[in-house]
Amino acid sequence: MLTYRLKCKNSLFFFTMNLIGLVQALLINIRLLTGLNDPQYKVTPVGFLQMLLENPVTAKIANEKQIREGQDLELKVRYMQRGLESEIEDEDNCDTSISATWLESSIGRPLLSKAGIFISDEEMRKYQVEATATIAAGTNIQAPMMVALYETIMVKANGLIQSINSKLLTAQAAKWGTNAAYGDANAHTLNFGNSMVMDDGLVKLLLDGQANEVNGELILVGNGVVNAYQTLQNQKVGVDSFGFAKGNFKVYNDVGSAPKWGANHFGAFAQGLVGLVDFNKNVGNYAGEKGGSIFFTLPIPVQLANGNLSTLVLDAQMKYQDCPVFNEAQMKIADRGWKLILSKSFGLWNAPDNMFAATDRLAGFNGSMHYVGAIATNVVNIQPTAEAIFKTDEIV
Repeated sequence: MLTYRLKCKNSLFFFTMNLIGLVQALLINIRLLTGLNDPQYKVTPVGFLQMLLENPVTAKIANEKQIREGQDLELKVRYMQRGLESEIEDEDNCDTSISATWLESSIGRPLLSKAGIFISDEEMRKYQVEATATIAAGTNIQAPMMVALYETIMVKANGLIQSINSKLLTAQAAKWGTNAAYGDANAHTLNFGNSMVMDDGLVKLLLDGQANEVNGELILVGNGVVNAYQTLQNQKVGVDSFGFAKGNFKVYNDVGSAPKWGANHFGAFAQGLVGLVDFNKNVGNYAGEKGGSIFFTLPIPVQLANGNLSTLVLDAQMKYQDCPVFNEAQMKIADRGWKLILSKSFGLWNAPDNMFAATDRLAGFNGSMHYVGAIATNVVNIQPTAEAIFKTDEIV
């Protein structure tokens, strides 16, 4: 591992209107580029994150302002508990009981993924010239240096997305909910076969979804057998009675789930009960020029698997590196220049344990069910029959 040090001890930061103009030009270019129907100017999230972006929840962070100000260390989300028949009264009197409507739950410390881009002073001068032209023209998106910077940001954004997805997978590994069909949160094995039988994994999934009162599509995310089975069904020319296409399923392949959840493991999720919660730090009073840096937000266009476009808004910081950076071998690895630091603050929300009261039959269900996919072994029993013996050498 290499460690880095700076050649000078004191750092002086200089900001000019040119740098602010560069940020403005960058944001203008991004808005113009994202309007083009070109996949190279959009990033595509993977597996679990893609599922969360395509199936948003209504859960909101309750203490976002306090988090930004450093007062709280945990994200807190407001939610409403499911009503029960036992709470309903049938007498018209003045003794109607009243219970709290909204509850609040902590989902832990905010997760963070961060990446940096270095822009040398020489490149910055070229960017500044093009930024001036872009601001003046308002519609110029052909400036090669600005497009090159945007493409570099896209590469870093893809890395950020992989990091975010990995952290979300790790968070989910500790949040599997109680499956009402079994009464526990264990990973249960489902066998997928080529013929439909009563205990087939596909049938069991549908029954488990019913037992957990899942509304709409049951969403699957994972790796291994479950994805192989889905791929097999997708290759069929004709329509038959087998495969996910006949049931209410949507499948997301995520190879990163294997080291986090286990080989052939997958999750089945209910819409609206599992989701991504995120926030931006560099907004309002926290944006602008502060302490030798410019803080702002950078919208990144996201191309989802269903064809829809979304936006992942990153926090961005421009900071000047006023001294060259050398490694232990005294080799210069970076000249003077600018650091563009991109980051994302987020968390994973699963329906809290008490979203369903202790007396509710779904107590402990948080919108996620954990499974292991396996290949069913189809055994065909052949009944023995009498063997007919023909003597071909017998003269009739």
